[in-house]
Amino acid sequence: MNKFMIKEIRESFQIIKGYKERVEEFKNISDELKKYNFNHVVFVARGSSDNAAIWGKYYIESHIGIPVSLCAPSLFTIYKRPPNLKNSLVIAISQSGESDDICEVIRTANEQGTLTIGITNNPEGKLAKLAKINIFTNAGQEKSVAATKTYLSQLVSLYFLINSIKGRIYMDEFDKILKAMDTILGMEEKIKEEVKPFKYMEHCAVLGRGFNLSTALETALKFKETSYIIAQPYSSADFMHGPLALATEGFPVFFFAPKGESLNHSLEILSILKEKGTDIYLFSNEPNLHKDYQGFFIDCDIPEDVSPILLIYPAQFFAYYLAELKGRDPDNPRNIRKVTITR
Repeated sequence: MNKFMIKEIRESFQIIKGYKERVEEFKNISDELKKYNFNHVVFVARGSSDNAAIWGKYYIESHIGIPVSLCAPSLFTIYKRPPNLKNSLVIAISQSGESDDICEVIRTANEQGTLTIGITNNPEGKLAKLAKINIFTNAGQEKSVAATKTYLSQLVSLYFLINSIKGRIYMDEFDKILKAMDTILGMEEKIKEEVKPFKYMEHCAVLGRGFNLSTALETALKFKETSYIIAQPYSSADFMHGPLALATEGFPVFFFAPKGESLNHSLEILSILKEKGTDIYLFSNEPNLHKDYQGFFIDCDIPEDVSPILLIYPAQFFAYYLAELKGRDPDNPRNIRKVTITR
């Protein structure tokens, strides 16, 4: 194995740290956005980028107070019945910037006179040439098929964009995230050890509520594409409906339970899962939970709404070492390529 994935996970810290030098860039973008009167945001993305967009939806709606929707690209390409995007801000997120359907949405939005933003890791890609405003993730080449450093940089791009729109230039909470990420880098061997009981896992549920629904979706995707596990992601609230039937003795459940408004709800669900004998593994920045549950705990006091930037980091390490333990090659998973061209 070339081990690109683990190298790229480790690189994430320095890439994210680099955003501290980009405050002026995001302020200029914010000034440009003020020239437009938009009352709605539309995200267009696929795969990991779509999971980043789901966090962006929660963050924009809760901080700026305007509705956000996730675009259906097939309406633009296959069905040729695109919606009216007037008075919207359309944000495309794409690691490669090459998917035809993502680019077609931006092309149509431009024709409708809509403001478009591209968030991409490829300054030479189709998306970068089409979007009226570009935010480059500056993550460097990502050789592993599984997106890690580019996913994190997409989240942080959205974080700085949205906060600049609000007029917040720099936030102390970002320094706390960086400090915690640096600590997580030093806990890599600990994560590697904690993966071992899951060597023979073939199916699991991955749960998160609210802002961390995106984290559950992205972690489940990493389990699927690198270890070929049937990993089902759910909002923890949705899991309490039909999917609760999965909760039997020994069934693995990975749960993102950050400090914040959703914690009490998470504890209620965890109590139910514990009663049913499920095998629970937590990712949390509430270290006191280690008394009752196994998992990865990092002491970092940040608002829940930005916890997805932090909590996906140990989950990426976990996914990598699980794939390695199972003898998979996470850099070259079967049947998929780094750049997926969808039309």
